Amino acid sequence: MIAFISDIHSNLAALEAVLEDIEKVGGVKRIYCLGDVVGYGPEPFECFDICAEICKAIIMGNHEHAVIHGAFCFRPSAKQAIDWTREEIQKKAAGGNMWELLSKLPERHEFADTLLVHGSPRDPVMEYVLESDCWEGANLTKMTEIFEKMPTYCFVGHSHQPGVFTEDYCFLPASELSDGFDVSDGRYLVNVGSVGQPRDGDNRSCYALFSGDAVYYRRVKYDIDRTAEKIKAIPELEDRLAERLYKGE
Repeated sequence: MIAFISDIHSNLAALEAVLEDIEKVGGVKRIYCLGDVVGYGPEPFECFDICAEICKAIIMGNHEHAVIHGAFCFRPSAKQAIDWTREEIQKKAAGGNMWELLSKLPERHEFADTLLVHGSPRDPVMEYVLESDCWEGANLTKMTEIFEKMPTYCFVGHSHQPGVFTEDYCFLPASELSDGFDVSDGRYLVNVGSVGQPRDGDNRSCYALFSGDAVYYRRVKYDIDRTAEKIKAIPELEDRLAERLYKGE
C-alpha cells in the first residue's frame, strides 16, 4: 500500500494526525508528498522536516516554487504568507539546508506506470485540473492532452479538491467514493486532496491510499484550534487563513 499526501501548507497538527492515521491503517510501505508542504500556515520548518524524513519523494508545489522564485500571480494573503515563509527560512540558521532542499525538489516523479506531479502532466507545478474541465461546454482539449501526457495513473494535488478523473471526461468526488474506487480497468488521474487546508466543504484532513488497483480516501480530524491560534499569533498571516480551516474552504 502507498500513501499520497499533499498540500500540507505548514499545518503541523493536520500532518501529525494524518501520519498517525497512516500508522493505524497499517501496511503502508511508502509515503509520497505531492507538494505545497509550505505556504498559508505557521509551521513550515516542522512540516518540511517531517516530510523530508518520512517521504520517498516530495514533489515541487507552486508554493515551494514561489518561496524560491517569487510569488507572482498569487492572492495577497497567499503572497504575504509566502513572503513570511521565505523570510523565516532566510533568518533561521537551519534555513540554509531547507532552502537548498526546497530549490532541488523535482517537478515530477515516476515509478512503474504511475506519474506524480503537483499540478498536471502538462504543467507539473502550476496548472490546475478541475471538475469544471469535465463539464458540458468545457474545452475538452485540455483533458485530452492531459491524459495523452500521462501513463496509466497520475496522482496530483494543487486544487485541494479530492476525486478521480476518468478518461471519458468524468469527475468522481471523493465524497462519493467512501468504499474506494477500482482503477484496474483504465487510466485515471487522481487528486489526493489536502492535508492542511481542505476545500471541499469537509474540514477534516484528506489523503489517499493506493493498493495498485484501487484508490481509498481517508478523512482525519485534527486539532484545528491549535493551528488557528498559531496563525492568529503571526501578524504576517491573515486571520482568514485560520478561519477557513473550520469551514473546509
